Amino acid sequence: MRQKNRDRYIVLCVIIALFAIAITVRLYSMQIVHWDDYTAQVENKSTKTIRLYGMRGTLYDKNMIPLAYDQSSYNIQFYRDPSRSSSADRAAYTQSIYQTILLIESNGKSTLDPATEFWLKKGENEQWEWNFGTTSETVAKTREDQWRGNFSLQSKTRYPVEVLFDTLCQNYSIPQELSEEYKLKILAIWQASRMNNYNSTPVTIAYDVGFETVAEVEVRSLELQGMSVQESSTRVYPFDNVACHAIGYVSRITTSEALENYRSQGYPTDAHVGATGLEYSMEDQLSPYLAYRQGERVVEINTKGAVVREISYSAPTDGNSVVTTIDTSLQAVMEQALADVIEDINEKQTKILYAQTSEGVRWNQRKAATLALYAENGYTISLAQTGAMVALDPNTGRVLGLTSHPTFDLSIFEGASVDPGGWSAIAADERNPMFNRAISAKDTPGSIFKLVTSLGGLTEGAISVNERISDGGDFVREGTDTSRAPRCWISDSKRYLHANQTIVDAIKNSCNYFFYEVSYRLGSTNLTKWAAALGLTTKTNIELPSEATGFVGNQSMLYDPDRSVEDQYTYKPQIAASMIKRLLQQVAIDRGVEYDAQFLEDIAIDFLNIVITYDTKAEWLPAIREILLYDCKIPSNYISSHFMVNTINTYLNDLKWTPAETIMVGIGQSITQVTPIAVARYVAAIANNGTVYDCQIVDKVIDAAGNVVLEKHPVVANRIVTSQTYFNAIHEGMEEVTSTENDGTAAEQFSKSKYKIAAKTGTSQRTQLDLENNSWLVTYAPVDDPQIVVVVYVQNGYAGAYASQAAITTIEYYLDSLNYTEKNTIVPDNSLAD
Repeated sequence: MRQKNRDRYIVLCVIIALFAIAITVRLYSMQIVHWDDYTAQVENKSTKTIRLYGMRGTLYDKNMIPLAYDQSSYNIQFYRDPSRSSSADRAAYTQSIYQTILLIESNGKSTLDPATEFWLKKGENEQWEWNFGTTSETVAKTREDQWRGNFSLQSKTRYPVEVLFDTLCQNYSIPQELSEEYKLKILAIWQASRMNNYNSTPVTIAYDVGFETVAEVEVRSLELQGMSVQESSTRVYPFDNVACHAIGYVSRITTSEALENYRSQGYPTDAHVGATGLEYSMEDQLSPYLAYRQGERVVEINTKGAVVREISYSAPTDGNSVVTTIDTSLQAVMEQALADVIEDINEKQTKILYAQTSEGVRWNQRKAATLALYAENGYTISLAQTGAMVALDPNTGRVLGLTSHPTFDLSIFEGASVDPGGWSAIAADERNPMFNRAISAKDTPGSIFKLVTSLGGLTEGAISVNERISDGGDFVREGTDTSRAPRCWISDSKRYLHANQTIVDAIKNSCNYFFYEVSYRLGSTNLTKWAAALGLTTKTNIELPSEATGFVGNQSMLYDPDRSVEDQYTYKPQIAASMIKRLLQQVAIDRGVEYDAQFLEDIAIDFLNIVITYDTKAEWLPAIREILLYDCKIPSNYISSHFMVNTINTYLNDLKWTPAETIMVGIGQSITQVTPIAVARYVAAIANNGTVYDCQIVDKVIDAAGNVVLEKHPVVANRIVTSQTYFNAIHEGMEEVTSTENDGTAAEQFSKSKYKIAAKTGTSQRTQLDLENNSWLVTYAPVDDPQIVVVVYVQNGYAGAYASQAAITTIEYYLDSLNYTEKNTIVPDNSLAD
């Protein structure tokens, strides 16, 4: 038994000894014999962390129809291993870049465009010069310093800009036989990589490539060193120009300041971000680039950039999606209706201007003197070409549709770069298609402002519901201009039609004389107060960028001493200051003295401040004389002999608010400026009896899993507390505007409307030619239960009523879509009810 156990121990010891010998031999082989081989393998592998990004969120209309969405795509990226910096390594990478360019181009795509992505270009003298794409010297210097540092070409003496191109071609072993075009393409990619040195991450060199390119890059991964395929996405705008101003588009980050801001939030340098519209304003919701939404993939790569294995992976999260309040079908109807109306007005104006109709012949005869003045000075007559239209739900402030004309095609912004042909067409269009007139255009409102005057006048007691006022011809009151007394638009022979008018009649007739009287009684302060109460002087807070703020004419709008001369609401202070400085410069020449530029700036402001320092113009003359005498050191006899006090007094006259300006504000003229979106909110408040809502174009935000993370509710900006009788009177007046029975000012245009529509027209003067007037039209329907407010604005639209068909088409389409049946019960004459 003992012998048997001992034999077992011996066998076990032999096995252990043999195992130990084998391990020793293996270790000797690894550490001594094959040390160099294993060391090389280890040194030829490193890890790389790849940031992963999901898809940008989708923009939907109210019916969940996508307005903008991401679709999967593939990009080609280049990564230079920082440890490979020898001339041989650079040559290998250059060859890889060149072969990749050829591959991508053979499949119909392109790599980085040297015209915009490479900072050297040939000038007119065939010499190389900088191409920084900026007019700022500071930015250009910063970019040059960064560029030189990243390419190790800091010495401007040794490497002036003229030799940099050839130096780079030599340093990066670009074959001499290549064309300059391909040398530039190679260097554009090298620049992208070098400028990304501090990130040590891949740079995208081609976007949205096809599967054939992807497959070949993968197959040739050992040959195409540093190249890899990145899963990405491309933005798609399926409806081209529908709702283009509201949707907006994405683009590359274009400024250094913006790039710094986005980088701080985790964005890559080549990210596409919202540039305009909801794409811009909702960037934080839509973006997949925010740090907390990013994923990560850690891989092991060899020195040729090929992935050996994946070490870890965490998935990215898609951006949130935004559901808007827009109805795509209604939006398309609105855009076509507005385009049609503008075309119709333009055609009508053209026939009048060129006397192609009897009306045109008469018009040319009446305007002969003004037309001669235009011709003499080379003025161009502006006809209808642009406009905007807004449709609101008056009970919530939600935007049903919003359009600006002309539109532009969003599809040119799909993909990695802007379609050059499409962009050139937009840039060449003098109508500025990308300007969102619905929220950013400010213009004089004309008679649509009379609803403000009506509500303010009734509530403040300046007029009662039953008081009657007749058109008296010239409107002359204390403080108004008696030499050029304003009159109503109606001719003297028909002035009897504006006799004994109530507020209802005055709205129906749009009688200027009536509203001159109400405005005169109300005063400037109250007119401003009621315009503000109805939301015309503040932003509507619509979730879109670049909303402008309107204002109502008053003394502080005419000249505000707290603003610089260049930052006033109108150009009048700037013109007055310029004329004063020009006058004093002439005085300096006459007298052989010198006024420096700062003195002239300061003294001009001193003169302007006279307007708001003294209550009456009678006090201006001594104040003007005192500044000339003591501050400007001009002798008394020179001041008198050159009529300087009266001259400067004339310059200042246009900066003093008077009752003559107040009465013009009351009819929507003077310097008052409003935006179409604010007008829509104001009319909605009239329609709903006094609730002023913020405008909303966003309904809700949903996350990638479909959960609602933000739901918008109506926001009340103001509630107007006044008698319902006053609103009833205004409603009745607006209903009669479209009434054929009561011969309203727009009755003819609305005579065939399917639904009963309340309206007010507005025609605001722009120049001496009425053909250039603005056209405004505000409407709501149905009159007994308003469901939609439509505002139409046509710049140079001639007359407010001419915009009617756009509003009618929009209202009919919308109410039809609601299956609305107008309640209109008619009892027959011979019915049993008798």
